[in-house]
Amino acid sequence: MNRTTLHMIFVASFALIAASCSQGSATGDPVGGNAGGSPASSGGKTSASGTVSSGGSSEPGDTGGASTADTGGSTEPGGSSGGDTSVGSTPSSGGATSASGTTAAGGSTKTGGTPSASSTTATGGSTKTGGTTGAAGTTAAGGSTKTGGTTGAAGTTSAGGTPSSGGTPSSGGGGASVPPETVVPDLMGFYWEGTCSGSISIHGKNCPFAPTGSTSATCASGVTWATRGTIRSKILNVKGTTGTPYTVTFDVRGVVGTRCYTGGTPAVANMTPNASGANNTWYVGGQQANDSIWNTYELHISPPVPGAANVYFLNSFPSNPNWCEKEASYQVGYTASFQVLGGGTMTFTIHDSNCMAQQNCGPADTSPTCDAARTIDLSGMSPAATFTQPPTNSIGGTTYYPQWLYFDVKSVTSP
Repeated sequence: MNRTTLHMIFVASFALIAASCSQGSATGDPVGGNAGGSPASSGGKTSASGTVSSGGSSEPGDTGGASTADTGGSTEPGGSSGGDTSVGSTPSSGGATSASGTTAAGGSTKTGGTPSASSTTATGGSTKTGGTTGAAGTTAAGGSTKTGGTTGAAGTTSAGGTPSSGGTPSSGGGGASVPPETVVPDLMGFYWEGTCSGSISIHGKNCPFAPTGSTSATCASGVTWATRGTIRSKILNVKGTTGTPYTVTFDVRGVVGTRCYTGGTPAVANMTPNASGANNTWYVGGQQANDSIWNTYELHISPPVPGAANVYFLNSFPSNPNWCEKEASYQVGYTASFQVLGGGTMTFTIHDSNCMAQQNCGPADTSPTCDAARTIDLSGMSPAATFTQPPTNSIGGTTYYPQWLYFDVKSVTSP
């Protein structure tokens, strides 16, 4: 065999070896890719807002660059305010890191390939050459796949995902929003008046406050505070699904005489009352204090909601220095929430143990006479067209200015 023939055989063998090595590389590293050439799992989509969930989306053609993770995840259309919130999306089981690369935060590590010389992994996510994010937020090869982590209507999270940090809870707390008219229709635009009535003898800035329909000139004298005086109640029904808990958030404005309460929690701790402006007089739980003659404004929920106070007061003033027992009425205006059960009731009660109620006599709380009734700003509320301010009651030719409250339901949610 001559030298020329030997040279040809050697060249052919080298070519065969080179072809074999080339096939091995084709199934291993693409240029700048992860070891093992692991493609992105199918289904790697971002939410409708086009942001990529944490787990690392690749920038186009960025070799070794840091992945851009969406802090807090994304919320798909339909997630109403009030969803549970958490900071940071849970990385899915699709983000891969080469055997020799640095594991990205939240990514899972796969072995099975030798990285090419140019393959590097940035802290925070794995990078693949050519990984691009197309229009509409679909991650091309190189992205990591989120396992079903989507946020559906009302901010609830399906298995595998966490809601974004941008979810804003609705007033009164989380849960799905429910049309108020389907749960508390009678509370929408509810007008609650401490109507002056009867012929009971009065003094000062009071008006007679007899039981509804009574013409008696005497006030009931019970053995205990609970049985003395006038007790008026108005029951409103809760609709919705029987037994389902609902959180009702409402606005209330008006003019009331104030009262001392104990054993519960005032909406504003250490409140300084305002004689000429609105006050937050909401009080959660507890009971009336000192069996005094000043009238209560009470809300009782039935059946009781587990874990809730189930009794609320709407005209609380601090007892020190005796703000809650002045011969005066005050403007109120605040937003508050309480819980009810579908199919239950809301009982609104006024209890005046001496059958005389303070009138709406203006901000001069030290004046001995009823000077000028207040007119309240009801902007943003929708009182009945027949509602006029200040409300008046006429008894035997005398005009009185009763206490009153007007309600506007802001929202109803259900867990």
